Amino acid sequence: MKLQVLVAAMHQKELSLAEKMNTRCSTVIANQADCDEVVQEDTAYGEVKMVTTPTRGVGLNRNIALLASDADIVLFADEDMVYYDGMPEEIVKIFRELPEADVIVFGIDILKNGEITEKRRCKLHRLHIWNAMRYGMVRVAARRNALLQKNISFHQCFGGGCAFSAGEDSLFLKACFDAGLKVYSHPYVLGTCCKDVSSWFVGCNEKYFYDKGVLVRHLFPKSAYIMALYFGARVKRETDIGLLKRLCLVYAGVRGGKKMIPYPDRT
Repeated sequence: MKLQVLVAAMHQKELSLAEKMNTRCSTVIANQADCDEVVQEDTAYGEVKMVTTPTRGVGLNRNIALLASDADIVLFADEDMVYYDGMPEEIVKIFRELPEADVIVFGIDILKNGEITEKRRCKLHRLHIWNAMRYGMVRVAARRNALLQKNISFHQCFGGGCAFSAGEDSLFLKACFDAGLKVYSHPYVLGTCCKDVSSWFVGCNEKYFYDKGVLVRHLFPKSAYIMALYFGARVKRETDIGLLKRLCLVYAGVRGGKKMIPYPDRT
């Protein structure tokens, strides 16, 4: 059983990223830069391939990595992940122990200023759509054939570099549930994820809440306005925008999401 790490990256010049991330297995780097190029190298741990394209958008980039993969199991990653030793063997072992699992969510440690500030853990149990929308893609591994058989890919309008700032991870997991795939969580911790700088989050501004509404419209089309109330009222980060304005922005996003209208650029 072959594991492959699929890295969404930008402006990489060398294949050494795999070594920096300590992947220690076959690796595909989908690299968004300013040219079209494919380079690869055989290492002691397997082939490292970098597919560079002038495209933009994390969803499209993950799709490129998925199309370039050839493994039994794929582990999604960003370039700020560093895996703990023994990760490839452990992931393969867990998938063998859970033959019914198509997708598995793992734990990670959040690194800020060189120190672990948060330990994101989960228990071993089966997930459902109502308790799986909080996990980022760097925690997710899947059986590649299960994704291909159900034609599951990433939405290309959500996430860093896209019209709508985040949500490709939630939409991917929803697609898995809608297709009938079995999704599990597992307590194994993959490694550290550095959160010193975000590639997309610039604060809880008006666009942030509008984009939340668009995402809610796609995640919960039949109950979008009810869920919008929840997402507009529940804010974990600091914001200067009052509750009434937040709700107006989220509801505007729900309406705009039907036609995929982006938040107007006011600059």
